[in-house]
Amino acid sequence: MIYSQIRAFHAVASHGSFTRAAAALSVSQPTLSSQVKALEAKYEVDLFIPAGRGIEITPLGRRLHAITQKQFRLEAEAELLLSETRNLNAGFLRIGADSPYHALPLVARYKEQYPGIEISMNFGNSRDTLADLMARRIDVAIIPPPPTDDPRLISQLLIADRLVAFVPKTHKWAKRKSVNLKQLTGTRVILREEGSTTRAVFEAAVAAAGMTLKDVFEIGSREAVRAAVVEGLGIGVVSEAELIRGDNIHVLPISGADLRVPEHLVCLAECAPQRTIKAVFDLLEG
Repeated sequence: MIYSQIRAFHAVASHGSFTRAAAALSVSQPTLSSQVKALEAKYEVDLFIPAGRGIEITPLGRRLHAITQKQFRLEAEAELLLSETRNLNAGFLRIGADSPYHALPLVARYKEQYPGIEISMNFGNSRDTLADLMARRIDVAIIPPPPTDDPRLISQLLIADRLVAFVPKTHKWAKRKSVNLKQLTGTRVILREEGSTTRAVFEAAVAAAGMTLKDVFEIGSREAVRAAVVEGLGIGVVSEAELIRGDNIHVLPISGADLRVPEHLVCLAECAPQRTIKAVFDLLEG
């Protein structure tokens, strides 16, 4: 079935006249008549019959018109959706991040500027978040910088963070102004699970210094790391931006090591032109 033929039928059935239908579609009446006749001939049916000086739709034509009404209503809805998405008045954006602390300020700015865009968010470690992006389960990721030689990805710096250590106020280090890697490797350190950026950066710095961690207490969330530190179970190491400060902990900068943790906004290169995704990157430049 040719689209122009079904569109011609729908117009005639809706307007009850070839003349009015041709005017509505901005085509000549002979062109419209030939399209309807071609549709009737292809299926060997009558959709309209003469009635005095006009036409009358047949029972089959009425049944077909009920279907085409649904078809063209859905087509109009689809066009409206795409038009609103193009103008960022509607649409969907799926964001994955390794930390709410880095992601939520950007999301708040996005929602303020584009309130019609629906946003969903997933949080996990950086390894899982990158896997979600590659599998197209999310549209953009907020994670440490991915491999720079991967042509499938586009990334832009969001924030430059660093790792810090922290102890409870009752700890013997609570009066110190900083701590170094050697001191940390000689005590129990509380870290996130394998795959987290915090752990990867910290372990890489320890290895680069020719040291080894003697006692690691692994916990699967930032909140649990903090709770364990408060209970005196070890020394916490987290991203400074993610640390929930309070009167019961003391923060210790880590000296003598490069413990920077840059967070990047990342998307698939082939998806970068999509307006909802491009708008996120544009916020970083504004």
